[in-house]
Order: sequence, then C-alpha cells, then structure tokens
Amino acid sequence: MAGLVAYSTIPNIHNIPVQSNTSIVQDKQIHVSSYSSTQTPENVTVATGKTNQLLVNLTVSLDTGGLSTAQFKLFTNDRFQNCMLDSQPGACIYSRPASNATIVIPLNSSTTYYFGFDNTSSNSSKTILLSASLHTTSMSRIVARDGDWNVGGLGLSAIGLVVMLYGAVSRTVIPWE
Repeated sequence: MAGLVAYSTIPNIHNIPVQSNTSIVQDKQIHVSSYSSTQTPENVTVATGKTNQLLVNLTVSLDTGGLSTAQFKLFTNDRFQNCMLDSQPGACIYSRPASNATIVIPLNSSTTYYFGFDNTSSNSSKTILLSASLHTTSMSRIVARDGDWNVGGLGLSAIGLVVMLYGAVSRTVIPWE
C-alpha cells in the first residue's frame, strides 16, 4: 500500500517548450527608387501569454545585382510620421541599416506593422527581397508519474503484491489439528 501511495502522490513535472512559426510575408520583392522611401503594411497577430518574435529576412541589392544597404524601419501606423518622415530615433520599433540579414524583433501586440525602407540618401535604385515570420514560444507543463520515487513506489507495490499472493495461496498447517 505504501508503494501505491508513493506512486500516486509524488508528481514529476516536465516543462516542454512549444514553438510555432507563422508566415507573415513570403519572398516579397520591393523596389525603392533613388532618393525615396517606401513601406508595406502587414497584419500581425501575436499569441497572448507567449513570447512572440518577428523574424525578418532581408536581402538588399542594386538593380545591377550587387548587394547594397538600405535603412530598414519597423513601425506601427500611429508612428508613421515620426519614424518614417521625421526620423526620430525613438519613434520606430526598429531602425537600422540592413543588407543581407536576419533580424529578430520582439513583439507584444497584435496590429498592423509597417516594413519601411529608406533609400533617401542613395542615388541608386534598390530591390529588397523581404520575408518575415512570427516565431511564438511557450512552455507547456506536464505532470507525469515517471520519476525515481514513482518507479520506487511501483517496485515496492510489486513486492507487496507478491507477498500478498503468496500468503493467500499458501496453505497454513496448524499443528494442533
């Protein structure tokens, strides 16, 4: 009995990471003329209570085919004026030059995000290949009965069962009969 009680009352907790990827943009080509900028809006729905990261893959190239650089900006609609037009440093969620890169940006709200590309300081037109996906991570907690104490409790229960069965089937000889 003590073995069965030990098996059933002592939990073994496993924390298992659960990950998922949702495609936001798949191989979209964006042309940015010289001395100009452009942006493309994309709806992003994040999972509440989980870690959400936007994975952005960018390849910036000249019209001649060589690699180049452009300023990549990520912002929401309410920050368009400050981020894209006024270039205020704190207005963008992300604002850095990019060439051939994978960028990881943490997100915490579902909204329309704008992928902006600023080429205003260059006299060459550029083509940007954009791919983005939302990577979501959470921890799943599973309570199992597979720990060392659980196995010990089952072993003790098995020994108790054998002793009980032996006692039930063995014949007791009473010497005074």
